[in-house]
Amino acid sequence: MAPRPPIAYIPWTRERYGRLGYEPYRWTVNDTVVPLAALRKPLSEARIGLISTGGVVWRDQAPFSEDKNDLTFREIPKGAALDEMRIYHNARYYVREPRYDINCVLPLERLRELEGDGFIGELASPVFTIMGRIFSLARLRGELAPA
Repeated sequence: MAPRPPIAYIPWTRERYGRLGYEPYRWTVNDTVVPLAALRKPLSEARIGLISTGGVVWRDQAPFSEDKNDLTFREIPKGAALDEMRIYHNARYYVREPRYDINCVLPLERLRELEGDGFIGELASPVFTIMGRIFSLARLRGELAPA
């Protein structure tokens, strides 16, 4: 199968919302600039954490809600088999490609390879997944990821 071109998400969303008669979509604006920090050790000695917004669940975990603003998360062991993953995401266009290769939203296989090659020190376990379509920034910051 030939690769599909990437989705021009922002223009696509603007056009879609306009066609449906909605006000222009208000994107989140982060006014605080957080400076990047250099690693204090080589990447080959670092433990890497993974948080995916892909709506991925493992085995018999409860699916994410089809409604917007599902503020729950799932823990997936770093050694979990990829064929035991399922995607529950309310953005229908979003789930096509991950059905062919889950690594595009939960790059477990790639990170395990980097760990095995010694490029990274360790992939932390568990990895975490959430439903990325959370429209309430206040609830996201206050309930799911308080500072």
